[in-house]
Amino acid sequence: MAEHLTKTPEVPKSIGGAGQGVKIGVVLAFVLVISVGIVLLAARAVRDKQAGMLENQQKRFQLLTQGRSEVMTSWLENLSHQGDRLIKSDLFRLYAAEVDTYAGDLSNLFVRLHSDQSSESGEGATLAEQLPMMENMLREFSTYAGFLNARILSRKGEAYIATDGYLPPMSQEQTGLAMAAIRGKGPQYSTLRKTAQGLEMDVFVPVYPPDAVGGAEETPGQKAVGVLMMTRQVSGKITELLSNSPLAVKGEKTRLMQKSGAGYREVAPWTSEGFLDIGFPIKVDESGHIPFGIRPSLEDGDTQVYSLGVRIPGPAWWLVQEIDYGEAMKPIVDYTRAVYIVAGLGILTALLIAGLAWWILTGVQSQRIAEQFRALATQIEEQKLFIDSINANIDEFIVLKDAHGKFTYVNDAFAAAAGRPKEELIGMDTAAVFGFDTAKRLESIDEVVVGEKRKLTISEPIFIRSRRHQFQVSKSPYYAKDGTCQGIVEVYRDVTEFVAAQEKNKRLIKNAMEALGSTIEAADPYLGGHTKLLAGLSVEVAKAMHLSEMDIAEIETAANLSQIGKMFVPNEILTKPGKLTPEEMVIMEGHVEYAYRILKDIDIAEGVLTAIYQMNERLDGTGYPKKLKGGDIILLARILAVLNVFCAMIRPRSYRGAKAPEEALEILSREASRFDSAVVTALANVLGTPNGERLLGEDRS
Repeated sequence: MAEHLTKTPEVPKSIGGAGQGVKIGVVLAFVLVISVGIVLLAARAVRDKQAGMLENQQKRFQLLTQGRSEVMTSWLENLSHQGDRLIKSDLFRLYAAEVDTYAGDLSNLFVRLHSDQSSESGEGATLAEQLPMMENMLREFSTYAGFLNARILSRKGEAYIATDGYLPPMSQEQTGLAMAAIRGKGPQYSTLRKTAQGLEMDVFVPVYPPDAVGGAEETPGQKAVGVLMMTRQVSGKITELLSNSPLAVKGEKTRLMQKSGAGYREVAPWTSEGFLDIGFPIKVDESGHIPFGIRPSLEDGDTQVYSLGVRIPGPAWWLVQEIDYGEAMKPIVDYTRAVYIVAGLGILTALLIAGLAWWILTGVQSQRIAEQFRALATQIEEQKLFIDSINANIDEFIVLKDAHGKFTYVNDAFAAAAGRPKEELIGMDTAAVFGFDTAKRLESIDEVVVGEKRKLTISEPIFIRSRRHQFQVSKSPYYAKDGTCQGIVEVYRDVTEFVAAQEKNKRLIKNAMEALGSTIEAADPYLGGHTKLLAGLSVEVAKAMHLSEMDIAEIETAANLSQIGKMFVPNEILTKPGKLTPEEMVIMEGHVEYAYRILKDIDIAEGVLTAIYQMNERLDGTGYPKKLKGGDIILLARILAVLNVFCAMIRPRSYRGAKAPEEALEILSREASRFDSAVVTALANVLGTPNGERLLGEDRS
């Protein structure tokens, strides 16, 4: 028997000559086709890899430049805002306004300050007498804020106060920027220039008269009466902003480019000149940015790099991120080498397969195929035993059902839970194990899984041996080779303890929030019970408006925490009988900001924080703190806005009695321009339900 199995089949004598030549041709054609296909696939893989790498590099550069651009913009804005300490001083504004109306020669004022003689009299003499104090204020500000020097310019661009004691003529650029600031274009920034102290730049900030509320933005038509010009040494800051981050890769640099006449120069604070000339043209697109691509490096003009640049708002600066071409392409080169090595191995494998095929065709194919089938059968048996051992040792229930819903396989865990042998369960259906009602719910999901050909996971309560369990059930269809659905694979995970722990945790959190609300309400005797009623009505209204479970949970949390900011409002304002003064209203409205500061650093849902922050806004923009309108206010905040006012109206205050719920609803209905009418309607419907009546009854008791 053994000799029979190992006997090599004889090759028929008819196979030879022309037949053998045909076989060789077929084998060679096979090898050629496989080799060409492998080479083409390798080339395509390299192209796709390169395209993906360049796309990722471009996205990385966009993120890096955007982030650093925002940092630079913030720094520039901070420089301009440092002048607020001086230019928002009423004394300084008043002096600038008086100088603006002065018809004489401003240079005489400066001469009077730094000499013992003056031809000024009248108004000019008064301004000149005040000038030393103004100059001292300017000098103290400049020293405190870290500026090299500062000047005050008139509306015409003439300097009449300077920290360094003299008024050298300004450049054409400085004059133009000063006039641009005066024309209401906001702070202006000069280009960088090299001095003995390093790189310097000027910041020009408009000065408005005392009657301007906060600048031209808040006082339409208000014109500036002068300009504060501040000079700052920025070599160290520029170097810091351009330094490579820890996330930078090898060969990657961040550079700053500045427009210089018709060309551009690289800002290089670490060089003696402070700048490096760029010897090749730079193409800037319509949006003012430098698109991603291959171009010479800004550093030497010879090295090829991939680079991308963005325009910094304000000065004529561009932030350029670049990486050496060789370093950028190194992963592609390595990948290409690996791909073509694999391709070579693939071609070699094809040759080996062809040789094996030739060997099989010449006489040993039957024996080899038999051996392979035996090995395959052994492997399949081993894999089956392996899979069975896994299924026997996992806690999850694993079930296979055929197209008719009958069990074709169950694991040991499922059989143990059902209390029946595995062999008995085969051929049974879900109803026989779990009961008719549970089977009906589970089989309705089967129809969706099969009909839509997708996996579904549900959470379902199931009774096993008269004990309730909460299961997470995953269902997935499995198919035959021709694509027809053969049945469903089901995995049951028992999450009973996990769900119970979640519910307990939710109750603890809810109790903690209610306790916090009670603590807050203790500060205001008229606020007692407000939070509890607000939270209860919020949940009911959210359900009536068919909000998701997540939204319902968030609005309940927001309602419980909505009054937390009032802990920081003085009691005399919280409990004051009568109407609050405008100043007291400002303090009272500050509770929103207090609440935001307390909650923003806590691990709390963004929807909760936003709802609390916006609940005092109104649809017509008359609310606070941001005077948002309409769709800018999220739905949860609009619901809290209506309910907060409703709860306040139906409760007594020190300056009025409580209103009836019907009267409060009527008032809210008339205020459709301020309150969401859909929310008011939902509230009216809720108040007519048993839950709504119960909440109002508990509040009154």
